[in-house]
Amino acid sequence: VLRHVETLYPFLKAELFLRWKKAELAGVVDALIAEMLRQELIVVDGEVMSLNPSHSRSLQLLAAGARETLQRYAITFWLLSANPSINRSSLEKESRTVAQRLSVLHGINAPEFFDKAVFSTLVLTLRDEGYISDTGDAEPEETLKVYRMLADLITSDVRLTIESVTQDDA
Repeated sequence: VLRHVETLYPFLKAELFLRWKKAELAGVVDALIAEMLRQELIVVDGEVMSLNPSHSRSLQLLAAGARETLQRYAITFWLLSANPSINRSSLEKESRTVAQRLSVLHGINAPEFFDKAVFSTLVLTLRDEGYISDTGDAEPEETLKVYRMLADLITSDVRLTIESVTQDDA
C-alpha cells in the first residue's frame, strides 16, 4: 500500500494541493488504515489487508472521489509508455483527447476530467519526478510499471478503452 501511495502522491499533491511531505506518508497511511479498521471498512489477517464486503457501499463511495483522477493518470502513463519520445505538449494534448473519448464512451460527465490545466500539472509533475525530460525521452520501463499499477486500480472496461483508443491512433 505504501509503495503505491509513495508513487502516486507527488501527482496527487500537485493536483489537489495536499500538505504532507513524502517523509510523512507512512504515518498518514498508517493513521488512515487504523481509521478504516476502526470503522470496519477493511480487515487484516496477518500481512493481508482486504475489503470488508459488508461495507462495500461505503468503500465504493470513498473510491468514487479518486476514480477519475486515477483514470487520468492511467491515460497519461499509458501514452508515455507507448511513445517514450513524445514531447510534453503532445503528451498533454493526446492525454486530453483520450480523456474526452473516454468521457463519451463511459459517460464521465465532469469537464475537469479532460481539463487542460489538470493535464498540464500532471505533465509538469512527470518532469519534476524524473519520468520525462524537457525534450520528452521517458523511461518506458518505469512508466509502464506505474501504468500497470494504475491499471489494477481502474475498471477493466476503462483500461481496455485506454489501451484500444491509443492503439487505434498508432
